[in-house]
Amino acid sequence: MSTVNALLERVNRQLLSGTIEEQNKLSVAVDSDDTSFVTSYDLAGLRTGVVFEIDSELVYIWEVTPGTKTMTVERGYAGTTAAAHAVGSIIKINPRFPKSQMIEALNQDIEDLSSPLNGLYFVNTIDIAYNGSDRQIDITGATSIIDIVDVRLRYLDDDFPVLRKVRLQRNLPTSYFASGFALVFDELVMSGTLRVSYKSPFVRVASLSENIQTVAKIPTSMEDILELGVMSRMLSVREVKRNFIESQGDTRRSEEVPPGSMRDSFSNILRLRRDRIIAEAAKLSRQYPLTIRS
Repeated sequence: MSTVNALLERVNRQLLSGTIEEQNKLSVAVDSDDTSFVTSYDLAGLRTGVVFEIDSELVYIWEVTPGTKTMTVERGYAGTTAAAHAVGSIIKINPRFPKSQMIEALNQDIEDLSSPLNGLYFVNTIDIAYNGSDRQIDITGATSIIDIVDVRLRYLDDDFPVLRKVRLQRNLPTSYFASGFALVFDELVMSGTLRVSYKSPFVRVASLSENIQTVAKIPTSMEDILELGVMSRMLSVREVKRNFIESQGDTRRSEEVPPGSMRDSFSNILRLRRDRIIAEAAKLSRQYPLTIRS
């Protein structure tokens, strides 16, 4: 099981390919509204006009006092959220791949995986008491449904036959169907407990400490797909940046990194990601074959 931070650190290692970014440490804890930071080591690259990252917050430096290793800063730079930071928190100076942008890329990829084109999902299962007479019943507690996997009726303690003539209906008035989703029965069904399994889209994450499996609902086997997705999204903007003509971006010689090198790397990552998505979609199709018939 991985946290968001652990996954993004793995992505960072791949993207930086051995490049070590300059770092420092926070020596005094700060709250979300503090504008003075003190570091454990000499300021070095922490100068006026520099941006650094701490956790997922970007901070702009207005002024430095090298003797006391103190900086006067602007919090929540570039749309990031100012937060409290503990003693010993790592400060990354001018990070190439800020965590705030990587979280945005991660959430974009999480949503993309559940799109019709990719067809990935996780399965929710709930038990609903049925009275045997209503033609439509609310799918209690459901917030987002892609499709129904199956509906089973508890006939005996050890017998849950699949109901075939059941349909999903969406966008119903919440005054009658609290979730907005309902099961529609096209044939008579006896009263009892219904066990409903349905496909749900993966869930966005909000912080570095959140768990990929418990919050985003993505299994460990799919973590590499997320890594490839974040890598491709971060590299795509790098390829755009190198084509800017109003300023010099990359100081390496053109024969060392010819035009298209980043694009080719980006294409290879996309190809590998597509292969992994196809493989995981096939696995889900085998695990959850369609049983509902209209």
